Amino acid sequence: MPSRHVARWSLVGLLVSAALTFGTLIAGPSYAADSAEIFVVQGLPGKVLDVSVDGDSVAKGVKTAEVAGPFKVAAGSRKVTFTSDGEVILERTFSVKANSSWDVVVHLPAQSSGKPLVTVFKNDLSAVPKGKASLTVAHVAAVPPADILVNGKVLFANIANGESLNLVVPVATYKVAIVPTGETEPVILGPVDLTVQGSSLNRIYAVGDPDKKTMTVAVHVIKLTTKGSGKPSKVNTGTGGQAVGQEPPLYVNLLR
Repeated sequence: MPSRHVARWSLVGLLVSAALTFGTLIAGPSYAADSAEIFVVQGLPGKVLDVSVDGDSVAKGVKTAEVAGPFKVAAGSRKVTFTSDGEVILERTFSVKANSSWDVVVHLPAQSSGKPLVTVFKNDLSAVPKGKASLTVAHVAAVPPADILVNGKVLFANIANGESLNLVVPVATYKVAIVPTGETEPVILGPVDLTVQGSSLNRIYAVGDPDKKTMTVAVHVIKLTTKGSGKPSKVNTGTGGQAVGQEPPLYVNLLR
């Protein structure tokens, strides 16, 4: 756990410079037969990376918190290689299914002294109701299991490095913060104001190392289709952690 003397810091200035909205909106995917679509999320602080898939260069000069792609790949087992100044940082093999979309994230482990990791997240491109957005928060920082606070409330608890959570929310601006599990300080991330884009999958990645003051967020937005105008009927808790409480829909409580 980061030491308690770690200064609280904020990304508000960063987000204000981006008009408190997420970056480039990427249209929903169109697939060729037996192909998948991947994006690369660069979560290593202080690195500029080149990326190859199966030996073919797909992106160069990808900076911290940047998202590269989309890249079309054949379904099945793929090998991604990350290099910096000609030196291989790491190589990993992962599998993707046809007609699907994935974020391939290179990031620090929970202990910053460890070697970099690659975690692959599947993008849920399900349609969302009008006026709503799909929001996914992923923990890929050099931090032990943490709690996610939204508008000051612990919405999801005990999210470990490499895990994510997802829920459908009304289009609005939310204050999001990350703290050690069961604690209120030190504040590892935020609180930051995040304005979700409607009819879209809004993926938020907490990356970096709070002890080295390199924490930041990577943001990836994919346009989705809409369905009807009703309220969302479920909350998907993602790949780990726990949704806190079983009260009426969590997206309602976010606005209180």
